[in-house]
Amino acid sequence: MKNILHVIDTTGPGGAETVFLQLAGATSNSSFNSIALIRGPGWVKDQLHEMGIQTIVLDCKGSFNLGYLRQVIRILRKHDIDLIQSHLLGSNVYCSIAGLIKRIPVVATFHGEVDISPKERFKLLKLAALSLGAKQIVAVTTRIENILLSMPLLSASQITTVQNGIDLSQYSKMTKPNLRTTLKLDSNTLLIGAVGNIRKPKNYPLAIDVIQALHTKNYRCHLAVAGQGNDKQMTPLLEQVERLGLQTYVHFMGFTKDIRDFLSSLDLFLMTSSSEGHPLALTQAMANELPIVSTPSGVEGIVSDNVSGCISSSHSAADVATCIIELIENKEKAQYIAKNAAEQAFESYSIEKMLNRYFEYYV
Repeated sequence: MKNILHVIDTTGPGGAETVFLQLAGATSNSSFNSIALIRGPGWVKDQLHEMGIQTIVLDCKGSFNLGYLRQVIRILRKHDIDLIQSHLLGSNVYCSIAGLIKRIPVVATFHGEVDISPKERFKLLKLAALSLGAKQIVAVTTRIENILLSMPLLSASQITTVQNGIDLSQYSKMTKPNLRTTLKLDSNTLLIGAVGNIRKPKNYPLAIDVIQALHTKNYRCHLAVAGQGNDKQMTPLLEQVERLGLQTYVHFMGFTKDIRDFLSSLDLFLMTSSSEGHPLALTQAMANELPIVSTPSGVEGIVSDNVSGCISSSHSAADVATCIIELIENKEKAQYIAKNAAEQAFESYSIEKMLNRYFEYYV
């Protein structure tokens, strides 16, 4: 039996964290044995506990923590680790160095452009660590793969794309979802939804401005946002909602465990992000056969404009609102896009397909 150490330095919930859990779970129920290394308590740790996966908590503060690196090497030795699966830049670099020292193969996954920023400190040193220590570098989209290919020191033979997958059986539409009842909305009220934690790249101020732009044109729709945020992140959004007089129309739902109920309640799925990797929420919305409107944020390789989604021409509220209005007024187009999105999700984004690709690098 091969021992795999799964490593991530965030505590979730989120897309990268979900893939981390999917891989840890899959390799604890096959010919592998999973051990997880995380940085602290939170949603990820709780999920690992529920899954019965042995979990080690080790904080990794600082830009380059030699103490953390030494501890990782001790863990590799103590648990007789045969392979490391890491996620996100920090863990990928530490694990590549540790893997190089201990001669243990590393599969390092990059989930977004924020992982590979051109302004990254000590960028060349980090790329050198990845070049020398990573057996395989995985990008979750071809866009991220192309960015990695353009970087110095990394070899094209190291880099590949493995698209994120979901359990498609969980995302068929529910006939009687609860969200509309919770929000006291009738079936004729247009409900737009967004999914993702309250973070700057999600650009929720734009989503609020889009609702205002729609109201200006007499489309009295509601916006529901599923995602958690702290007071510092939420305060400016709530102030914006109040300033625009949208308190009745914009609903921040917090962390939403039943994402199927949430998506099944919507008329349209909206992404106003400034930057994305392969957001699982987008794939979930596709599987739920929802019309999708997105800003040009990196998802163009996942949804095709006017085929499986509508991509606005810019990040302006007016342009995004124009896309939404077109789908409201043209129901045939909305249904066409939704149907294509669902077919694409079931063809390309199953968890089984994702796991099989990763397992190729685990043997």
